[in-house]
Amino acid sequence: MISSSSFRYHVGIAGAGAFAEFLAGALAPLPSFHLAAVAGRTDEKRQRVIDAYRRRQAQAGDVREYREAEELIVDPHVDIVILTTPPHLHAPLAKRALEEGKHVLLEKPGGLTAEALRANIQLAARQNRALAVNLVLRYHPLAEAVKQLIHRAFLGPVDYASLHNAAHRVAKGHWFWDERRSGGILIEHGVHFFEVGRDWFGEAVSAHGFALREPDGTRPRVGATVIHEGNGRRIPVHYYHGFTMDPAASESTHWDIHTTRGRITLDGWIPMQLSVSGLVSTDEAAHMDALLDAIPKQPSSRAIEQVRQAADRLLPSVPRSDAPRIPYERTVVLSDRHGWYEAIAQTRFLDFCRLIENPNERGLVTLQDAIADLALAEACTAAETSSSAR
Repeated sequence: MISSSSFRYHVGIAGAGAFAEFLAGALAPLPSFHLAAVAGRTDEKRQRVIDAYRRRQAQAGDVREYREAEELIVDPHVDIVILTTPPHLHAPLAKRALEEGKHVLLEKPGGLTAEALRANIQLAARQNRALAVNLVLRYHPLAEAVKQLIHRAFLGPVDYASLHNAAHRVAKGHWFWDERRSGGILIEHGVHFFEVGRDWFGEAVSAHGFALREPDGTRPRVGATVIHEGNGRRIPVHYYHGFTMDPAASESTHWDIHTTRGRITLDGWIPMQLSVSGLVSTDEAAHMDALLDAIPKQPSSRAIEQVRQAADRLLPSVPRSDAPRIPYERTVVLSDRHGWYEAIAQTRFLDFCRLIENPNERGLVTLQDAIADLALAEACTAAETSSSAR
């Protein structure tokens, strides 16, 4: 169960980009969150982060400002360091923060390599400090509902799945295109979706990636085909990411999951629409209705808890092979995308607070999950590098 923390933490955010600004505003309403310090290279960027916090927190006090992350890390009044810097700085700055006795919440991917992340996990254990990677998609109720539909095989076992992620083109010269700093799209961005895929379909047993290079040297279109295995069944899943969309065009993220008796689709980078169709028994239809009815329509940091509780109430149902089946079709549509993004960020932070307060807790998304996601992204990136060379 993910619940509010009973403690109030003084938090420093190192890295004052757009995501830091979002996070400061999203976490501001939580009683456990107090923004104590911000580190960023310019006064303007730091002020945007502080303003986002103050707009949502009427009782905000002074927020200390630092130009360098290292200065924030040694601030004795900071309990938690949230690192929202470019990925190449995640591992060295996390190491420094852990050595200073801080708890650390890392923006994904947590490092450029699984080995570097693993070294910081070992350091966190020696220091008795909490460490986590900010992988948020599993904290969304529609992602949890898909997991329950798959694992309970209401539509039969999964045969094949695909992810299509069409995102806006990142500005030329941004660190995103420097793979020495970002790790490349599958490492910097793709880990979010590998985490969901592993949760739904099982661990990766093989993987291969590709990348297409543009004349300017960037590689904005990448993909990977991964064979997942869960409960003895192997499932091919194709992941595609294209950072090519005109800024005036709508972005789109679409999961398409095919089962032996139907189909599940999930739309949105922050998922906003879930559609389920297929042939099911009357018991399966009733159980799916109960599960989907439990999904909150308004943003809530307790959303996945509500979906899980509804799933736990469902009795195991294995219809006879000759049981009559009927067509089933249902769509759940949520509203307030920004509100849901804030809600899953809040739920991730509260889960992290539980790790601080009880070292025996594992959290929903564990450090071992983060390592597996990053290792998978590395494997696919290594394959894509060789396959795209000319």
